[in-house]
Amino acid sequence: MVTESTVTGKAQARRIPRGHMTAKRVFTVAKKEFADQITGWRFLVILALFLAIALAGTYSGVVSYERELDRYSQQLAAMDDRFDEPGRMMMPAKPPVEGIYSSMFLTLVSYGGLLAIAVGFDLVSGEKESRSLKSLLSHPVYRDEVINGKALGGIALLAIVVGGVLLISTAMLLVFSFVPSPDDLWMILTYAGITLLFLVTFFSIALALSTLCRESGSALLLSVVVFVLLSFVIPYTTTHIGMALMMEEPDPAAYGGDISSEEYQAAITAYYGQFDLIQRIANLASPQMAINALIQGISNSSGATLEDTLGKIWSSVAALTIYPVVFFAIAYTRFLRMDIR
Repeated sequence: MVTESTVTGKAQARRIPRGHMTAKRVFTVAKKEFADQITGWRFLVILALFLAIALAGTYSGVVSYERELDRYSQQLAAMDDRFDEPGRMMMPAKPPVEGIYSSMFLTLVSYGGLLAIAVGFDLVSGEKESRSLKSLLSHPVYRDEVINGKALGGIALLAIVVGGVLLISTAMLLVFSFVPSPDDLWMILTYAGITLLFLVTFFSIALALSTLCRESGSALLLSVVVFVLLSFVIPYTTTHIGMALMMEEPDPAAYGGDISSEEYQAAITAYYGQFDLIQRIANLASPQMAINALIQGISNSSGATLEDTLGKIWSSVAALTIYPVVFFAIAYTRFLRMDIR
């Protein structure tokens, strides 16, 4: 005879392991997803494309760095010529090697969104088509653990790709005697971190659409459409509408040619304030513009205070945080309510 206490005890026994083992099951799904992705041909193609894009950006950065280095050498030579003069020039700053990495990551994020989409567009829709999702859910695993594990496995794959590209490019630069200083290292790691966050943004978009669409082809097509909208259409539209609504740039002639007057300074401050507002709105609306502004803002932050740097990049950080959270929430909610037959 089954008593009420026996039923209660069994229910508690079931609840306790689930609460204790949820993280383990999530990582089990993530490990399986990661293994499936990294052993497939798609990973090799994505890694090769990322590496090719990164090398193109690295080459551009090296050319720019050597140009800056030649200018630095000329300035040093000019200082030596004026060594005995009383009014010598200030010591010029040697160009940092992190500028090469800045160029590399700017080039990488130009096309990286499409490669991130390639990782996530069929994570759910592909398994629905092959009927493997129904088989997976027949095992002792919960839906929230499946979608979280898939997301974690995809992010881990993108982290491996970004880390691999960074290591390979760094090794090649070291071979050619381009050695970053300790002060450059944190900026390089920051570039890698925000690039990964950018890739996670478009991965989350592809994952959400993979749960919303019945077929992988539809998910891929819609993901590319969203990429085009967020990377090109919305930034172009937002910027041009904002510029059309802006006040005209103050003319010094209207202030008697005195650009130091309080009236002119107030007007020019208001003008550039509107320009910054448009830029921030565009950054919030487009992850592509946000990541470009973020990398350039960090690259140009040498000598600036932390407060000034954060004031310039906060909208970019917000955009790269909000988008993944929103689309992961959509994917999570949709997957839990999905009718799988």
